[in-house]
Amino acid sequence: MARVIHCILNNLVYEQRLHKVALTFSKEHEVEVVGVVTPATKVPLSKRPYSTRRLFVPVKRGPLFFLMANVRFFFYLFFRSKWDAVVACDLDILPACWLASVLRRKKLLLDSRELYTQTSLVQRKPFSQKVWLLAERLLYPRVWYILTVSPPIASYFSTRYKKTVWLIYNLPLRRDKFANPRLENRLLLYQGMLHPDRGLEELILALTYVAGWKLWIVGDGPLRPYLEKLASQQGLSQRVQFFGLVPFEVLSGYTEQATLGVSGEVPRSLNHRFALPNKAFDYLQQGIPLLVGEAPLLRALVRHYGCGYIVPSWQPREIAQALEELSRSYPSYAKWVEGARAAARDLHWEKQESCLQTWLRYGLSGKPLPVQSAEEVCSPVAALSQLFYGAMDSECVASR
Repeated sequence: MARVIHCILNNLVYEQRLHKVALTFSKEHEVEVVGVVTPATKVPLSKRPYSTRRLFVPVKRGPLFFLMANVRFFFYLFFRSKWDAVVACDLDILPACWLASVLRRKKLLLDSRELYTQTSLVQRKPFSQKVWLLAERLLYPRVWYILTVSPPIASYFSTRYKKTVWLIYNLPLRRDKFANPRLENRLLLYQGMLHPDRGLEELILALTYVAGWKLWIVGDGPLRPYLEKLASQQGLSQRVQFFGLVPFEVLSGYTEQATLGVSGEVPRSLNHRFALPNKAFDYLQQGIPLLVGEAPLLRALVRHYGCGYIVPSWQPREIAQALEELSRSYPSYAKWVEGARAAARDLHWEKQESCLQTWLRYGLSGKPLPVQSAEEVCSPVAALSQLFYGAMDSECVASR
């Protein structure tokens, strides 16, 4: 039984994908998950069916955080006894994992959960983006086992670095029962990080043009103070509620009360244009229809399953117009609920577990990674990928 260490520069309390990956790996191997704690960390970590460790970093964010965290992780891995492979969760922790794997002669794998150098926060800081682009160009060619979360991101990496990249989607664990969403509740839910280009500013402003609808924001991030001030200035403090980050074990309690789950990414960056965020699949797994905007893969998802409403342009007045129309669309809403439930039966984590385990086996063995579609156990993933490859609009295809 191999010992696999999975490293991430986040608080493990809120990490759903990492939790699911660790559960899958722990069925065949000994797994340790390592995250961070900072002076802002308050919520204790619940007991998990795998080993966990959180390394203290004395700063919360910024360049010093990344530097100190990578140094901290490197020394932890370098002096850690008895491990066989390390999985780096995204580019921001890859430097430490790569160096430790080289010096300890261990296997290195990468779960690249987004197009890190093209995220909104990185793009807004030109010097920071140059640094991360350099890190990507130096390190990605040295990693031979890469996972990612959407077909165009996989195509981006495989084309750029001439190697095979596998897909494991951000699908949720299968649930036993669905929520019972009601249109008359008029409750919009957003769950996730409060970062630029998530469509939250436009959504809040849209509520000034339409009555009756409420918005719950379950998450945190650098935009939270601005969004709270905006809601207050617009007289929406009673209709827009901020709940902060909550442990993923209790997140479903908020989701089940929603009328629509919002995923309004504005595709100003490649990362958001290629987005298939876990929140969209989380909403669907509970039978909650989606309200989406301009991101092409999310549009494809909604069209294929008939599981929600697409706002043509993610602008406040257009969102408000859509909500006005939705308020009277009881027959359509009932169909979207059925579409969400159909999607939930099809889109769950367990469907791709065997494929993920196969990817890890290749990494541990050191054998070359084949094309994913050549592995029979990956056929459910390949079928889902064909849906998105076939449905991507010309802009998305041209950007691959």
